[in-house]
Amino acid sequence: MYMSKIELDMAKSSRLGVYEAHQALWKLFSDSPDRERDFLYRRLDTASFLTVSRRRPDRRGFVHTMQSKEYAPVLSAGDRLMFSLRFNPVVKRRNENGRQVRVDMVQDERQRLMREGAQLPPRPEIAEGVAETWLDKRRRDLGLSPEPASLMVESYDQVRFRRHGGKRPVVLSCIDVRGFAAVDDTALLERALFNGVGCAKGFGFGLLLIRRA
Repeated sequence: MYMSKIELDMAKSSRLGVYEAHQALWKLFSDSPDRERDFLYRRLDTASFLTVSRRRPDRRGFVHTMQSKEYAPVLSAGDRLMFSLRFNPVVKRRNENGRQVRVDMVQDERQRLMREGAQLPPRPEIAEGVAETWLDKRRRDLGLSPEPASLMVESYDQVRFRRHGGKRPVVLSCIDVRGFAAVDDTALLERALFNGVGCAKGFGFGLLLIRRA
């Protein structure tokens, strides 16, 4: 596995929204028409991205700088780590037509509180509870036991974009969370680090980052 920091040349990528960034990064890893996505990424700022991949990314003309290194974390059960994750906070449900849909957990909680006539806390406060619930349900998949008291939601936002030729905009909710956790299962944690966590991985979600606490 490889971890890379990539900065795109904004002079050649002047319009770099969510979908354009997705397309640009895909070009660095798609070496054949039938290639399946085998990389994760997180946007760091306007032009910079962090990726974890099975192959080194190709350098293209629209890349300003690129730094790659082998990525093979050495972990043991019981290790205390600091982690950071950008995830899409959704839950799958059936709608009135029986079709399975993904529901934004923050908006869903707001609607529940409004139905009950409760006072609405700010969205970031709701996102704190959603993040704890979302992570707790994935403890076995993550191979980590997050420390609830340490969890901090750094941001909650929604990103909107249109796929090429798409008639309707795509709306993805985004929570950035960080905190401390203990390693439960090194094999599961390694799978989460290399394969990602949750939905919308192709659009910059699900890359779990860790470092020793």
